[in-house]
Amino acid sequence: MKLKHRLVSAAASVAIALSQTSTLVPTVNAADEINDAIANSSGVDYDFARALQYSMYFYDANMCGDDVEGNNRFEWRGNCHAYDAKVPLHPIEDWVGVNLTEEQIEKYRDILDPDGDGCVDVAGGFHDAGDHVEFGMPENYAASTVGWGYYEFRDSYVKIGEQEHIETILRHFNDYLMKCTFLDKNGDVVLHCYQVGDGDLDHKFWNSPEMDEMGRPAFFLTEDKPQTDYVASAAASLAINYLNFKDTDKAYAEKNLKYAKALFKFAMDHPKELSDNADGPKGYYRSSKWEDDYCWAAAWLYKITGDHMYLEEIYPNYDYYAAPCYVHCWNDVWGGVQCILGEISEDKPFNKGEYVYPNFIDEFKVAANKSPYEQMNCWASVEKAINTYMTGGIGEITPQGYWWMDTWGSARYNTAGQLMALVYTKYNGDAPSKYSDWAKGQMEYILGKNDITYLERIDENTEAEKNGEPAVWSEDELHGSRCFLVGYNENSVKYPHHRASSGLTKCEDPDPQRYVLFGALAGGPDNADRHRDVTKDWIYNEVTIDYNAAMVGACAALYKYYGTPDMAPTKNFPPKPTFTGSDGEAGSNGCWVTACGIDDLHADGAGVTKVSLYVMTASTKKVEDISVRYYFSTKGMSDPNHVQVSELYDQAAVEAAPANGTISGPYKYDKMDDVYYVEIKWSDYNIANSGKKYQFTVGLYYGDMWQPADDWSYQNLKIYEQDDAFFATGTEVRNDNICVYSGDKLVGGVEPDGTVPDFGTDTDKTAVNYGDADCDGAVTMNDAVLMSQYISSPKKYPLTEAGLKNADCVEDGAITSADVKAVQMLLAGIYTQSDLPAKK
Repeated sequence: MKLKHRLVSAAASVAIALSQTSTLVPTVNAADEINDAIANSSGVDYDFARALQYSMYFYDANMCGDDVEGNNRFEWRGNCHAYDAKVPLHPIEDWVGVNLTEEQIEKYRDILDPDGDGCVDVAGGFHDAGDHVEFGMPENYAASTVGWGYYEFRDSYVKIGEQEHIETILRHFNDYLMKCTFLDKNGDVVLHCYQVGDGDLDHKFWNSPEMDEMGRPAFFLTEDKPQTDYVASAAASLAINYLNFKDTDKAYAEKNLKYAKALFKFAMDHPKELSDNADGPKGYYRSSKWEDDYCWAAAWLYKITGDHMYLEEIYPNYDYYAAPCYVHCWNDVWGGVQCILGEISEDKPFNKGEYVYPNFIDEFKVAANKSPYEQMNCWASVEKAINTYMTGGIGEITPQGYWWMDTWGSARYNTAGQLMALVYTKYNGDAPSKYSDWAKGQMEYILGKNDITYLERIDENTEAEKNGEPAVWSEDELHGSRCFLVGYNENSVKYPHHRASSGLTKCEDPDPQRYVLFGALAGGPDNADRHRDVTKDWIYNEVTIDYNAAMVGACAALYKYYGTPDMAPTKNFPPKPTFTGSDGEAGSNGCWVTACGIDDLHADGAGVTKVSLYVMTASTKKVEDISVRYYFSTKGMSDPNHVQVSELYDQAAVEAAPANGTISGPYKYDKMDDVYYVEIKWSDYNIANSGKKYQFTVGLYYGDMWQPADDWSYQNLKIYEQDDAFFATGTEVRNDNICVYSGDKLVGGVEPDGTVPDFGTDTDKTAVNYGDADCDGAVTMNDAVLMSQYISSPKKYPLTEAGLKNADCVEDGAITSADVKAVQMLLAGIYTQSDLPAKK
């Protein structure tokens, strides 16, 4: 137990040292990405070119399927849910299967399962939000609205060099819609998959999508249950996609149009009915009508074909008065409908080859039995809606002038209102107007021209006061600028509610997120200009594909009308993530363990060490057959076989059965004398990044001595005195001396002899054990003394080549007093191996 005394004296030495010298700063991660982006940006505070560029990238982060790696632009996202290509064709059981009866499955088997493997392929598309379900209504809305923005303001995307990017996103959306639409030999729709995954199950997990293994049922609509809103909203997106590709990829555009027509025909030929909210979306997305989606699709199809039939389908279902009553969103697209009908009502088409119908309103009046004298005009209705937003006729105007509709995703409604105002501007003068000026002001607020009350800081002060501690933040620090577009500037939201970017094992974890979710539009402020920036807040800080949908087109329009030569996309974007390790790169260790411990030691020398750990990974590939080894020394023991191991708690077994961690040992480590290990295996469960902790004891209560201070895995183990630490959040810290294996292959950590994972690179397989100047495998005060002697007289007290590498704890290429201080901080527990080398 001599280490405890060393830690006390080391802590005292460090305190003195820090009072005399500058502080050593450990390396940071995601903050560097933002700094890199800012350094390569235009420097313009409210840059609509940059905002447009960033806003598309959220869709890269939320791509799903087996082609993510070839299409998305983030290194930290990989292929995921590839097993959606093999959804078993049987009624849903234990979250697996399809929502069809056995009779329906047999009826459509040849169409659903052409290769006869007993499964249906519905892989692809986009995750809904920070979770990984694919919900039909918001996905279809996002696909059509992102496509609408590109259709209206295409030149802006081209001008900033993002045409290929936006088209990749639109292809991924619409390819999925076509894949999920099943046609018979006559080209008629017989089934359409509108949802994959279940919200209730999905929300029980917080891990990256690449690591998911949960069941993901598939939900289909059929001729018996047509669910008009799903098929119509999908048809609308595919019709818009035809317009976006007809001049650049005619064959692909025609395929989109074929499916759009088929889906609308299905909706037209079958009873009109609202989707069954209980069959898939449950309470997560409750669609309330189908008429708006039906008219949304019909309007676009008329624009393309000029077929009067589509107008005839609009007339009995069209709510002329609806647009000013709400705003364009996933559950109400009347605002978008009115804009497109405004375009159709023009005397001549804005774009060559498209169709208009100036008599639309007159025919509608007759069909709907309206008075011929009632003043009706589609663009006038849109204008009324915009004025309603501008004056708070619906929603509210906050004290700082922000139009607020609802605290849950206020920014999505605000940007949708902007998009409507900017489309109106395009077709009513095509020059800046009071409506586009309003949109500009709202967007500048979203980008940080505001004074937001920081609720998370108020929460911290309240907690401190409750604990009898001084306030963490001063009054002046409780408010300030906040940008709701993630990564846009240094004041941007930093803790979006997103599993993949967070790198955390639970949303309640307050730690910094692993990656920057560039371009995500956070939920936004409330009606008092307040916001809470914490990962666990799914109201203020939610991010979803429907939130970003109108943001993209609004930015494109604002760049068209208010762009300046100084505005420009960020160069070298997105920046390379500072947190490395994707796919197990050497130096990253691929996997690692975060852990803490509690000593239960007896006066007679016996006792145990209790360990609580999580297994983590930076890989975008599933790590198979994971096990963890905890190494300990048997020096001074009369018989190593006296050591006993025991499981305390297996969260995976409790919450994700049949998952089960099994502990065994001790086993002899064959590379060094007097070193043994305990092994925990999860052969049937992907424990990495699962958020499931495992707790165990190792030691002995009688018959021998248990002195953990010299144990390899005990080094850097955060030790607590109370058992409460095992039930708290954030108590486990990274410990590279606890090793992770895939089968028998080391994939994380450093073994006692210095072996590190070999991922097929040419790097040296001997790890740098920072502070271990004498290369005895442990960092002690002897190393600090030896380093001080070397500094004063290197010839008299030489260090080996490995010792020099280990002693260089600060990134300056030399052994100095700063390195000695870093060792003292390491011994005091202020630093861990992962914090080194430190920066001056």
